[in-house]
Amino acid sequence: MFWTISFFLIFVCSLFGEEKRLRFFNLDLHISVIADLKEIFEGFGHEVVSWSLSDHSWVFQRERDTVEIVNEKTWGQLCPEMCDQFYERYKDFLCEFDGFIVTHTPSFALLYEKFNKPIIIVNSTRYEQPFTNDPLKWAWLNEYLTEGAQRGKIFIVSNNKGDQLYLKSHTEIESELIPSLCLYTHASYTGKKEGFIIHPLHGKDFKSSLKKGLGESWEMIRNKKLPKRYSWRDLYDFEGIIHFPYQVSTMSLFEQYSANVPLFFPSKKFLARLHRKHPDLILSQLSFFNVLRLPIPNETGNLNNTNDPNVVDLWIRCADYYDTENMPHIQYFDSFEHLKKLLLSVDCKKLSEKMKEHNRKRKEIALDKWRGILRKVQEEVGKRDKIS
Repeated sequence: MFWTISFFLIFVCSLFGEEKRLRFFNLDLHISVIADLKEIFEGFGHEVVSWSLSDHSWVFQRERDTVEIVNEKTWGQLCPEMCDQFYERYKDFLCEFDGFIVTHTPSFALLYEKFNKPIIIVNSTRYEQPFTNDPLKWAWLNEYLTEGAQRGKIFIVSNNKGDQLYLKSHTEIESELIPSLCLYTHASYTGKKEGFIIHPLHGKDFKSSLKKGLGESWEMIRNKKLPKRYSWRDLYDFEGIIHFPYQVSTMSLFEQYSANVPLFFPSKKFLARLHRKHPDLILSQLSFFNVLRLPIPNETGNLNNTNDPNVVDLWIRCADYYDTENMPHIQYFDSFEHLKKLLLSVDCKKLSEKMKEHNRKRKEIALDKWRGILRKVQEEVGKRDKIS
């Protein structure tokens, strides 16, 4: 009887496919994107080993990892020789993993070429770093990503519409859109403290204009009440968060939205006006050409040509905070005076409840898409196992 049952179970597993527990390795310059995937993948029963090169590792109560060849001092010089050296140094250790996860920066996928294993890339901030000023290396990366995606070895996910479009404009790669969840904070909105936080609070001229526009309502801004190294819970205790964005997508926005925090953003038209007036503060990091102070490309339609108002408008249309399908209930203001009226009239607790209800659906959609990606990785790993 025992052997009959065992044979039946083996037959069923072979017929329907038994999901293997996957082990992934990650080397990262950032803390949040990989933390998001680690939370999701480990929730599915997989393992993620991540080495961090970030100065902000303290946020997750850990130290920056010591890594040879490619580290916080050398990654900007990434080249074929470094990839070969990294492979020789760590091949015995890394061969034990089923695949790799790459977030910041996607060029790190080049480190794993010789392993011939599945690579999941999360494209979140202009994928070409650190090759913005090196056309030959940028072309090297484009060729590798394109070939890997075509062969089904590289699975590219964009966590925002802007970077999805940017990647396609340079490579023709159609990446899947899966917005980040950032449930790793394990913190939720309380709104138990009066006042609002501005994120981030910009320079003196901008602050002066904002203060004038808000008038006596400036007293509602409580940034000074936050400790220097504040926690997510510290932030979410206030009534809401006002954004004057430097980017079209940030992990802090995903964190706050998933925590049901009421959010306030400039309307599209007002944001465009603010950018024209304060280009070094508002939407100042649309391109690494801006961040690195490089000459701005002047080609028409080039998404790095941030001197072109049409390009800036396109980036604005792609911004996470205007994606009402993924992030409804964000409040928009057309002026500082309009913001003042919103802060005095919006029922933040009621708004948070609406966000909470939507976040249940949002979470399931994202998790279902990640299950689909992992099924494809499982298939690729299965092919390798059969060959070996």
